[in-house]
Amino acid sequence: MTRLIIAIAVICITAAGAWAQEPIVELALVPEHSRLQASAWNKPVAITSMREAAGHFGRGTLETLEKVDFEKQFLLVFAWQGSGGDTLQYSVAGSFPEQISFFLKRGLTRDLRQHTHVYALRSNVRWSIQAGGHTGQEPPAAGIP
Repeated sequence: MTRLIIAIAVICITAAGAWAQEPIVELALVPEHSRLQASAWNKPVAITSMREAAGHFGRGTLETLEKVDFEKQFLLVFAWQGSGGDTLQYSVAGSFPEQISFFLKRGLTRDLRQHTHVYALRSNVRWSIQAGGHTGQEPPAAGIP
């Protein structure tokens, strides 16, 4: 009986630890611009493995990406050109699994800048783009748009 209780406790602790990660984490990484030139803010590139990440990021950046657990997380890479005042924002709904909505707040300056944002999302999180475009219910197939 004691072994059964200990086994159940270990399973519960392990299961809780697997989902204890934050639903979304912004990473301070910059992908190679040439790989994402044709991207739009509402069509992020999903990266589900280190091998796919190697095609988008330089060697120095890959060392930082080793902290991402691709078994439990995937990356969303947003890249676009727009006003220097553009900001990509997101909101997290408190349900389980969490639902994350991304939206762009357009800047008012008349300069053209390259923007990139890289987020690590937990694999069970649902995400969507507000104001049209691409909705991701499951981690989408990665590819260069």
